[in-house]
Amino acid sequence: MTLCAISPAFAQSSGTPPARTIDEEIVVTGSLLARSGFDAPTPVTAIGTEDLLRVNAPDISNVVNQMPAVRASLTPASTGNLSSLAAGNYIDLRGLGYLRTQVLIDGRRYSPNTPSGGVNVSSIPQTLVRGIDIVTGGASAAYGSDAVAGVVNFLIDDEFQGLKGKVQGGITDHNDYRNYLASVAYGTNFADNRIRLTVAVEAAQNSGIDFIGDRDWGNNPSRIANPAWTATNDEPRNLVVMGAKAANVAYGGVINSPGALRGLQFAPDGSAIPFNYGSLVTTSSMVGGDGVNATADNVGSVPSERYAAFGRLTFDATDSLKIFAEINYSKIQSRFPTLSRTEQLTIRADNPFIPESVRDVMISEGIPSFVMGRSLNDYARGDIDMDIDTLQAVFGAEGSFGDSWKWDAYYSHGRTKNVLHLEQRVTSRFALALDAVTDPNTGAAACRSTLTNPGNGCVPINLIGEGNVTDAALNYINGMSRREWDIKQNIVAGTVRGEPFSTWAGPVGVAVGAEYRSWKVDTTSDPISQVQGYLGGGTIPYSGKIEVKEVFGEILVPLASGESWARDLSLNLAGRITDYSTSGTVETWKAGVNYAINDSIRLRATRSRDIRAPGLEELFAAGSTSTLSVQDPEFGGESYSVQAANTGNPTLTPEKADTLTAGIVLTPDFLPGFKFSVDYYDIKMKNAIIALTPATIVDQCYTTAPQLCSLITRGGDGRITRVLNGPVNLQRVQVRGIDFESSYRFPLGAGDINLRALATYIDKAVIDDGITASELHDAVNQPTIAALGGNPRWRFNTSASYITDQARLSVTGRYVGGGRIDPSFTSKDLDVLRVKGRLYFDISGEYAIIERGESTVALFGSIQNLLDQNPPITGVGGYGTTRSLYDTIGRIYNVGVRFQF
Repeated sequence: MTLCAISPAFAQSSGTPPARTIDEEIVVTGSLLARSGFDAPTPVTAIGTEDLLRVNAPDISNVVNQMPAVRASLTPASTGNLSSLAAGNYIDLRGLGYLRTQVLIDGRRYSPNTPSGGVNVSSIPQTLVRGIDIVTGGASAAYGSDAVAGVVNFLIDDEFQGLKGKVQGGITDHNDYRNYLASVAYGTNFADNRIRLTVAVEAAQNSGIDFIGDRDWGNNPSRIANPAWTATNDEPRNLVVMGAKAANVAYGGVINSPGALRGLQFAPDGSAIPFNYGSLVTTSSMVGGDGVNATADNVGSVPSERYAAFGRLTFDATDSLKIFAEINYSKIQSRFPTLSRTEQLTIRADNPFIPESVRDVMISEGIPSFVMGRSLNDYARGDIDMDIDTLQAVFGAEGSFGDSWKWDAYYSHGRTKNVLHLEQRVTSRFALALDAVTDPNTGAAACRSTLTNPGNGCVPINLIGEGNVTDAALNYINGMSRREWDIKQNIVAGTVRGEPFSTWAGPVGVAVGAEYRSWKVDTTSDPISQVQGYLGGGTIPYSGKIEVKEVFGEILVPLASGESWARDLSLNLAGRITDYSTSGTVETWKAGVNYAINDSIRLRATRSRDIRAPGLEELFAAGSTSTLSVQDPEFGGESYSVQAANTGNPTLTPEKADTLTAGIVLTPDFLPGFKFSVDYYDIKMKNAIIALTPATIVDQCYTTAPQLCSLITRGGDGRITRVLNGPVNLQRVQVRGIDFESSYRFPLGAGDINLRALATYIDKAVIDDGITASELHDAVNQPTIAALGGNPRWRFNTSASYITDQARLSVTGRYVGGGRIDPSFTSKDLDVLRVKGRLYFDISGEYAIIERGESTVALFGSIQNLLDQNPPITGVGGYGTTRSLYDTIGRIYNVGVRFQF
């Protein structure tokens, strides 16, 4: 058995390579023209077999998310508050947002799982993935829209023969995040080896993490208002603390006004007892005390079940014609509770559930009602139930003619049904149930509305104390919302490649092609959602369709070869014209140059224009809501949940990016097996499509961007009820930095030592709407929704492996830097302005217990986050830390068995 794999390439190109061996060159993504080794101008990071074995993760996205150029923005550990993306893994290159990273399988688009265009890479069959190529630069000219930040191309091994698979399981030190993966694949040839069949099935499950409070760092880390702050002293306005609680909310309810009753809370049985205020008390927050948890009650990581099946049949019709058919199916299911929410309720004096001790005070003081802060956990915190089915079928052919010409064409049909059920409180029913009185005829509790409208079905609700809501009341106030996305994608594409003539330096490569793509969504929902009748609003039905027509071409012109001053010099030009039915025609292009001075030094540079057109949801969404947290300056920095109103914007135009990359590749003759590259990148994007988070809108409304105040709606009590955060074309986004990559392989004893290091330095990351420029470099904040976020200056991933024919041992060091909690804050805004980064260590190993010819059975295991590093406390997003940057899971043990016959 051979456990080792080739070291990564640093400059690569497209084409679907054969299975990689130790001595062959790699042909990888980066161009429409098949080229190998270091012959392409666009930097590409190749994740090979060894990387997949070294991480041993139950989900292949874990491997991709460890790459320094990737920001782990959307994972099951970071999407508990984003029901449309929860339970998935969406790749985010450069921290520019997952919608600017194009995901491919063998160079072809995969069916999106959401109408925004997101591809959940967990739905890709993992057993057959033999490698992953990450293009860390703009690639729209080669691959079309969405490739502003780059491309992630999953390469499928459809040529192996025999049976292979693995079974593995894992768990954390906290006895949660229990996971398993079982997968098997089979490949065979028949009909004189002219027909090749490849099939694979797999099942995976992860139990997730029930609550953030299940971790020691999850003891309610939060950002709270500082009670000592005034506009004239030196105290900061906000504090980052542990043990944060709500000062105006209890699980069974606490009375906040009027003053005669303030400070009484209700025990679970409904009796009135004193409320224990902690320290650093403001109107809404404190440290310690009896209040509701600030963050600990929220889901730590969303659980999921995943099933996938893949099949490909290839027929070599002639020596120059190959026909194939492929089908890919995945099913993802998840069930988890919504965010822990709170509210302020007005309880009238004639409510029959008020204890007599409190009622007596109300009567003696002439108090008509009191305001009670209460958690919704025991009566209106429903479960989200997700079911996502994706089916993609591809039929294609490829062939050759003449001396050097090749062609390929395919048709792809994909369909996703993404269904979400959520038990939610019906707003109108709750208002009636809350207004309870004593029925003068029966002496029993009843709804006030029932006395004037008998038979209206209202059931009174008892919110005095915890756990006193009857099943009948729950059934009355709650309903089951339903939202379904039916997404269809059809693609017809073809490409011709060849070498029509030669120059003095060698043959000229040419590729031309065309593509038609249609993308459609039909969104349906239940009647109450359609009128936004739930506590969380709901989804208003909508439909939309985008049609895309493209023609493209690429040319590779060798300018010098074998000269004393140039071993190789070539020019690479590409262009694409794209017509969108929604926004018209746009052009993209790329110009790149490679200059190999000698066998040891290669220079490369690329300049490109890349685009991303708005997706179906961004254009056509009629209205949906989600629940997110804000800190309200009008109420002393009180933190509470609000509705985020998400609507489409049909006036959106494509965003355009100008990308420059330039670098050097070193493969010195005096150190065989050593490779090193350094590449500068600069991405400048215009008309970027971005939706700010409600928290950012509220913060900037009162600080740097008062124009955002028009997006905020306040209720009768003055508190924010709704924030409009639909997508808009902002003026400019710029991301600039440097990538480093090196590898060194050399023999030692009975095996090889393989060293690899990847690092990214971010020099600049800025969002500029024409009025305010927000810095995201050297930062850890998340100002936008599932899009651009703060990025530390440094990230790196280093690994060392010792590999023999029978065993492998690997050690990995991963670093995610620290930065400013919010670049707009000064010492007057927050007491802690920066956090430190985190260095994580992983170990893994594998040993073949059976090795007979081509048959192998091997045991493997790994420990991720070996030292159980906790994330830094940033207070970002109501979760205490920046989940999209730092490990919130902790130490994970994985063990399994791998086989091949």
